[in-house]
Amino acid sequence: MNIKQIVGDNIRFIREKKGLTQDDISVITKMSRTFIGDIERAEKSPTITSLEKIAKALKVEIYKLFIEESYKTEE
Repeated sequence: MNIKQIVGDNIRFIREKKGLTQDDISVITKMSRTFIGDIERAEKSPTITSLEKIAKALKVEIYKLFIEESYKTEE
């Protein structure tokens, strides 16, 4: 699995586990919902700044977005 897919999967699973929608993350981060979806589907490569905003919106440390299947251990 490539890093874009790992990051996208982690964002999607953590977001869903926390009961948040792409729209919720979009409002918090001030990024478009389409862009959030593109990241989750590994169609776009986000900047570190974008990932930092998403991690803060999800209330997780940014490094957790890079660890394969880290969402499985996320509370």
